[in-house]
Amino acid sequence: MNTRDLQYFVALVKYKNYTQVAKHFKVSQPTITQSIQRLEREFNTKLIRKDKVHRDEMVTRSGMMLFENAKVINKKISLMHQEISRANQRQIRFGLPPIIGKMYISKIVQQTPGNIMQRLKIVSVGSHELLNRLQEGKIDIAVLGSNHLINQPGIFASLITTRPYNIIVSDQNPLAKRKAVFFKELANEYFINYDQQYVHHAALQAYCAYAGINPQMGDYQVPDISWVKELVRQDLGISLMAKDALQNEPGIVSIAIKDPLPEKFTISVATREGYVLTPDEAAFVEELKGIK
Repeated sequence: MNTRDLQYFVALVKYKNYTQVAKHFKVSQPTITQSIQRLEREFNTKLIRKDKVHRDEMVTRSGMMLFENAKVINKKISLMHQEISRANQRQIRFGLPPIIGKMYISKIVQQTPGNIMQRLKIVSVGSHELLNRLQEGKIDIAVLGSNHLINQPGIFASLITTRPYNIIVSDQNPLAKRKAVFFKELANEYFINYDQQYVHHAALQAYCAYAGINPQMGDYQVPDISWVKELVRQDLGISLMAKDALQNEPGIVSIAIKDPLPEKFTISVATREGYVLTPDEAAFVEELKGIK
């Protein structure tokens, strides 16, 4: 089977027009027609039928089955081309979320040999975006934050550690005198929330749902957690943060949460299924697993 035929077929289902597909791939229309005919012979079934009333190209059930599988195959082929083209590159493409970077970058530097550190190309965005980039082949190794153990198709993840979530408040806030709180006590507080690329967003929703409260919230698309800390420091609201992300922060107090939720800030190292690590990448992953 010619993999190019699958690309033409997926495009035909999308555009529903032979001329548009031919124009997109810069080939002749008969080339597309012959490609579809080859696929129909290969699978011994009709993939496309002509709607004589509307003069549209209609995809059969067999065609839709091929379409769904072809999308997966095309994506894997594209990923394979990317990986093989970079096989001899020495650069290590590594994803590290800002929050985890603040918590562990010193340990990563101390435990990672200098020859590997010099070759790291670090991408620092939220864990959701890093997971997407890992799946798309834009990075090859990532440390990810989540609220539970990662169980994602196509991803291998190994647990590094878990950390509790705490509430952070300004030292001027009356709550600053507390050592621990139940979440329901925070019903009338104003929360500084994160955008959805941060796992803290989902964790905060889980705590609110468990406590049965619906406090006021402001969702901020912050580039890193230092912005959240500064808003809290100025007593413009309170927030939820992984315990270890707050260390030696003047003007901010961290308060334990008493509610027994399973949500914890879970830190894992992840790689893509099918990606073959170089010896240096494999050594780097093992170093990451040892960070606690």
